[in-house]
Amino acid sequence: MSPVSCTTQARQQLPAGLDWLTTGERERLEGFRFDKRRRDWLLGRWAAKVALLRISGLARSDISRFEIDSAPNGAPVPRLDGRPYPVGLSLSHSHDRAFSAVSKEAVALGCDIEWVEPRSDVFVETYFTESERTDVDAADPSDRDALITKIWSAKESTLKALQTGLQADTRSVEVVDNGDRACKGWGIARTIVRDAGEFSCLWRLGDDFVLTIAVRGAAEAPDEY
Repeated sequence: MSPVSCTTQARQQLPAGLDWLTTGERERLEGFRFDKRRRDWLLGRWAAKVALLRISGLARSDISRFEIDSAPNGAPVPRLDGRPYPVGLSLSHSHDRAFSAVSKEAVALGCDIEWVEPRSDVFVETYFTESERTDVDAADPSDRDALITKIWSAKESTLKALQTGLQADTRSVEVVDNGDRACKGWGIARTIVRDAGEFSCLWRLGDDFVLTIAVRGAAEAPDEY
């Protein structure tokens, strides 16, 4: 498994200008009607480009050479100088933060960021497997919201790695362990996907956000910056 790098970017870190976007990205931005959609899209693209710079070795002044296109299924497609850039890339945003993970190899990779907030019993009943619901019921009440968020985020990351996203049934992915804390503050959980096998799912909790990264096969704590 190629090492994974990742970055979290807050809204305040987003540049005031748009000179870091390509012409095509600016045209796409103009097509968004709502300010929130524009902000989320910009922040996600910014985080992805910062992550790509990290693994490429290029200077910050080269950031506009990268373009983040979208595949028909919505997955991000990175390009450098207009040509495909064969790496694994995923991005996510939540509550004015964006999270992006990248691997130098074009591997199955998905990431997600989620704000820890209360979720109802109906949510758990609808989207979680029986085993996951049992884990939630057994959790200390003070840990319940974080655990639900972590399980949900692990599912999202895994479905992104499969490039199906939430079009698939979230119960087709089962978090089979919650992951002991590993080095650098990251834990490693496992997810099993019906008809698609097992993934490792890195996770970290901080500042009331859960970050997760799903990869096929073994995983180690990412290079975070």
